[in-house]
Amino acid sequence: MVLLAAWSAQNPRLLLNSATDKHPKGLGNASGLVGHFMMSHHVASTWAMFDEDVQNHMGTIAVQYMSYERYPKKSHDGAFGSSFITAGFAVKTTDLANSRGDLYGPELADYMKRAARNLAGIKTFGEEQPNMENRVELAGEKDEFGMPLGRLIHSFDADAVALWNANFEEGLKVAKASGAKEAWSARGTMPTSHLLGGTIMGTSAANSVVDSYGQSHEIPNLWVAGPGIFPTEGASNPTFTIFALSQRGAERMASQWGTLTN
Repeated sequence: MVLLAAWSAQNPRLLLNSATDKHPKGLGNASGLVGHFMMSHHVASTWAMFDEDVQNHMGTIAVQYMSYERYPKKSHDGAFGSSFITAGFAVKTTDLANSRGDLYGPELADYMKRAARNLAGIKTFGEEQPNMENRVELAGEKDEFGMPLGRLIHSFDADAVALWNANFEEGLKVAKASGAKEAWSARGTMPTSHLLGGTIMGTSAANSVVDSYGQSHEIPNLWVAGPGIFPTEGASNPTFTIFALSQRGAERMASQWGTLTN
């Protein structure tokens, strides 16, 4: 039995590097889909500065409050995809600096002194649709063991960009309604959070790499676990879904153990 449970980008890399005479395009890759449909969540960050000390050194980082009111796919005009808002006072030291990427030196130091007591974060995580061209492929460079590295090729489509921009407007509304003295959006390069896909699940080898349990369609004793088997992502943090799918796959594997190992 072989179970791949590495990072979403590493599992495709290992499969592509494991080509044989019987599997010339890599293990489990007769369909050519290994490494494809890589997805990431995008994050729209709004920052709010308050007059009072909000004790942002305490608590869970920026997620004391969560709203799924905008989770339906068509909640924003001109943008398709799920999103949800997290808001809270607790921030990391790195957040204090990154919240004002336009400041340097003494100006940044002065700002961080204020932000250390008065800053709160409002962040919206957004869904990206699965796109075939977003992929992991083998690179020319090799690691210390002589194995080709993986190259991640990814860009956000028009829906993702529109959803990202729409959620800045929501964040500013929340900040102003809460009585913030100042509020601003952290625009610029779209940040990514979480990486999913690359070994997606489906009904057959023609449209996917593994089945809904994580078992390879082509190689019965090869299984894959983790967010790489997600065919779509939604906007929520994937952790609990990863746990559920892993348990589901493990129970399936255990029930078939005698057949799989013979």
